[in-house]
Amino acid sequence: MNIKKSAFILIAVLLFVSLLSACSSSNNNKPAGNAEPSPSNSPSGETTAPADTAEPVKISFWHIYSDGPMKTLMDQLLADFQKEHKNITVDQLGVNFFDYWTKLSTAMAAGSGPDLALNDTSTLPSRAKSGAILNVDSFIEKDGVNLADFFPVLVDKMKYDGKMFGMPNDTDVRVLYYNKKMFKDAGLDPNKPPANWDELEQYADKLTKWNDKKMLDVIGFSPSIGNLHLWTMAWANGGGFWDDQGKPTFNKPENVEALTWMKKIQDKYGVKAMSAFNSQASALGFSPFIAGKAAMVVDVNNLYQDIKTRAPDMEFGIAPIPYTKTPASWSAGFDLELVNNKDDKRAAAAWELMKYLTSADVQVKIHEASGSLVSNVKAAQDPKFMNDENWKMIVDQMKVSRFIEYVEAMPSWHGNLDPVEQSVLNSGKDPQKALDEAQKNAENALANFGKTQ
Repeated sequence: MNIKKSAFILIAVLLFVSLLSACSSSNNNKPAGNAEPSPSNSPSGETTAPADTAEPVKISFWHIYSDGPMKTLMDQLLADFQKEHKNITVDQLGVNFFDYWTKLSTAMAAGSGPDLALNDTSTLPSRAKSGAILNVDSFIEKDGVNLADFFPVLVDKMKYDGKMFGMPNDTDVRVLYYNKKMFKDAGLDPNKPPANWDELEQYADKLTKWNDKKMLDVIGFSPSIGNLHLWTMAWANGGGFWDDQGKPTFNKPENVEALTWMKKIQDKYGVKAMSAFNSQASALGFSPFIAGKAAMVVDVNNLYQDIKTRAPDMEFGIAPIPYTKTPASWSAGFDLELVNNKDDKRAAAAWELMKYLTSADVQVKIHEASGSLVSNVKAAQDPKFMNDENWKMIVDQMKVSRFIEYVEAMPSWHGNLDPVEQSVLNSGKDPQKALDEAQKNAENALANFGKTQ
């Protein structure tokens, strides 16, 4: 996974949220293809499974697995599914990640979307509110699906107005990776990673190596490398960007403290040395941690798979993100949703496929093929995986992980925070001033949104 891929997922998907919401309302009563609207489809997006599901039915399923091991596995999984459900034919379409979101949003807005779609969990509320996707509570109840089998934070993110609008498929989580050999060489205990910000700073100082040209050979730790963002550090400091009433708290003292600490660490290296290091790191095409150029980095669990592929002999460990007040991590993820195509038979068949793909046995296979953190807890915690102490640490962080809040008035608020962070870390802007400006912008966004309601 690219260093900032998860942030890109959120931003890329949010670009078409407003288009989808606007268009779906005008197409909400229009049947897909030649299908007639069914009276059991309510305006709220609820659907009731038809009594007769043995009739032949063809459904479409869109996803991002266009090549590689997951494409091979998906082909096999769908073949197995169709053997078990002889009346259901699945027409799948795998589109590469970067083209998928535009294709899916355009199709859904036009009323020609697939019956089952892999989608971005963070933006689910917009589709649920517009009626673009179906509430699956009746299916869950009918089949006795136990939502306790899935990570609680993921189940929570699948709900809108108290109702489930799909099933979680897979997620990610941020953790601290540290190079054990470098720890030993620096006189640090390789079995005692930093637990708080003071220790993180002290360890980083000992692990950083400069060359005779005053350039960085090895960086101990930098908040700008990997997949660490201001919101994660703010959460770890007891901060946050929205209160319980949905009002912005961007310049909350805990947030300012977090950004100030990040600037303090970054300033130790200087703009010139940091710029040169980033240029070299970008040219690698993979994480500088794998290349032995960074002793510690906060990154997604996908980095673990990259390490096993590119540096299988590396001595490293995985630990929670160091914190001051509150253990915290950040997750994003994909889910499976039933697109509201006004056809109960296709919806019922698509539900069968959704239920199959999120079952424990299938999700074990998905993890084996991709290394991803699957949503089904039984699969993620399968004993054959949990024997790996690093994987166990990754799974354990789901207990403290959070998703970015979805704010209808400002769905890309987190994307707006990245340039604020960069202005402080790279351009020396005062953290308090930067977050005061971000607070004002958020307040203006909410005020402008209120005028449109």
